[in-house]
Amino acid sequence: MNSSSHSEITQKFQNSKGSLFIPYFSLGDPNYEESINWADAIIKGGADILELGVPFSDPVADGPVIQRAFKRAFANPFSMKNVFEITRRIKDKNPTTPLVYLTYFNPIYHMGMEEFIQACSKAGISGLIIPDLPFDSKESETIFKIAENYKVDLIHLITPATEKSRIHKMKKNSSGFIYYVTSFGVTGERKDFSLDLEERIQYVRKEMNLPVCAGFGISTPDQATKISQFSDGVIIGSSIQRIIEENSENSSSCSQKLEEYCRSIRSSMR
Repeated sequence: MNSSSHSEITQKFQNSKGSLFIPYFSLGDPNYEESINWADAIIKGGADILELGVPFSDPVADGPVIQRAFKRAFANPFSMKNVFEITRRIKDKNPTTPLVYLTYFNPIYHMGMEEFIQACSKAGISGLIIPDLPFDSKESETIFKIAENYKVDLIHLITPATEKSRIHKMKKNSSGFIYYVTSFGVTGERKDFSLDLEERIQYVRKEMNLPVCAGFGISTPDQATKISQFSDGVIIGSSIQRIIEENSENSSSCSQKLEEYCRSIRSSMR
């Protein structure tokens, strides 16, 4: 296993008796201060690991709900400095919950890979998911090596279309867990998943020797129950972002709804 034994994410999986709940929301929607409240509510609702979206202007892997969230975030003054500061405040309030950034490669490249990862580490980030970074690129190799020095995991995505030969090659630059994309296309809520999902997840786990968490399209407690039976984690984003989109005008009501929704998911999982 490439993941450092000191990794906060690895320890979370090692200490867990069941499947982990990994919710996602976009930072800065509707503003950065509220992001701290949303994080608190989601963690209170049972998040084991929290995934934070870094707003980006061209989010190719994201569906309309998350695209709209990024657009609202950009209505606020945006800077990576602000993103790191808010992340640190979330981490200080929730020290035992590992935080993961979902970010596109552009902000990392723009800031400089070492500088970006160092800033992530200082902000309390334990892992990076970079949807537009090919795992076999030179950049992926560089980021993996730098991240390892800072005890930050590089989490790769595998889709139903990823060939087995590619999965095998992915081993050397992967740590933390594997993000298994349950369906084709962009993020969003779905009704059905591929029939061989369980088989594929088991294959990836065996091949990679890492926990495998399923995401993209999961939104109901029933789906979470089903998928948590054979995955090491369940990742949910769009339906959480939708609660924020529809309720953020009333902060306390939105926090309550987020906590209740997360609790309904967490309690339905193994």
